Amino acid sequence: MQRPKRTDPVELSPRRALRLYARAARLRCPHCGGGPLLESWFRLRPRCPLRTERGEADFFLGSMMFNLILAEGALALAIVVWLVAVWPAVPWAFPERGAVLLMAAAPFVFFPFSKTIWLASDELIRPVSAAELAPSPASEPAGTSPAARRPSAHARR
Repeated sequence: MQRPKRTDPVELSPRRALRLYARAARLRCPHCGGGPLLESWFRLRPRCPLRTERGEADFFLGSMMFNLILAEGALALAIVVWLVAVWPAVPWAFPERGAVLLMAAAPFVFFPFSKTIWLASDELIRPVSAAELAPSPASEPAGTSPAARRPSAHARR
């Protein structure tokens, strides 16, 4: 017996994952590709141009895991590449100092990427619902009536 094909547009597929993570790597909204998402290097906008922010106040704790993984991965890769380049005469004083500098700088360099990658991972596992696409009352300009609002491009899909 064959399994029916899944026609759900928010399926868990490698193609969709690649699209979400590619948008995150460009510091764009993983859901719609809109952006920019950054107000500054250390601050995300409260919401992307087409949808509200996801999660609670502590939602981005998971991004700390991605920041640590990216920073340590960059350190490991840099050390391996450097060792291969200078082998067999390795001056060990340089990697001792360089590793400390890289580990101090890398978390700051990868900070915004870790947040957008966390958003992409969350969306891959828990797709955006219609309720999350609706603008929140706090984000509406004063005097805007619900009847005057047009649905976003995502709500019409």
